[in-house]
Amino acid sequence: MSYRILVPALAMAIAACGADDTSDRSVVPEQADPAAVDETMDTNDVAVGEPEDTLQVWADALEARDWETARSVWGESGEASGMTLEEFEQAYEKYRTIKISLEQGREEGAAGTVYYEAQVSMSGELQNGDAYRMEGPVLLSRVNDVPGASTEDLQWHIETSDLRPVMIEE
Repeated sequence: MSYRILVPALAMAIAACGADDTSDRSVVPEQADPAAVDETMDTNDVAVGEPEDTLQVWADALEARDWETARSVWGESGEASGMTLEEFEQAYEKYRTIKISLEQGREEGAAGTVYYEAQVSMSGELQNGDAYRMEGPVLLSRVNDVPGASTEDLQWHIETSDLRPVMIEE
């Protein structure tokens, strides 16, 4: 399924969510700068950042309501989210609070691209006071270390997100 279909589906699923949650499953290690590059190395020989760091930047931005940064973690400078910045802001403005929990993911390579998938949960309170909880995988990717790859190509970015509402046992 295309991420251009998943993102609007995610926005609709988020809007329909309304459950209570107080659990926190895990935390990703300390935040690092995903754009950090060892200046002594050729950018064609080194991947930029780690996928966990990129996910943490996204999570921190959502929790801080920094929609521009959260959207920019998506591929193509945010265009891969399938939403303009205004649409992205509208999709997330319905949340009074956002808490993101990230599980350790798994990395796999394929034909010039490296993928990293982690389970994510998003919970908190909607603007109307109702609680919500979403869970699902978030897939990141980057170009493998191939000759001619730019620093941007080597940066991890969100490819798809399949967060869906879950019922919370009380």
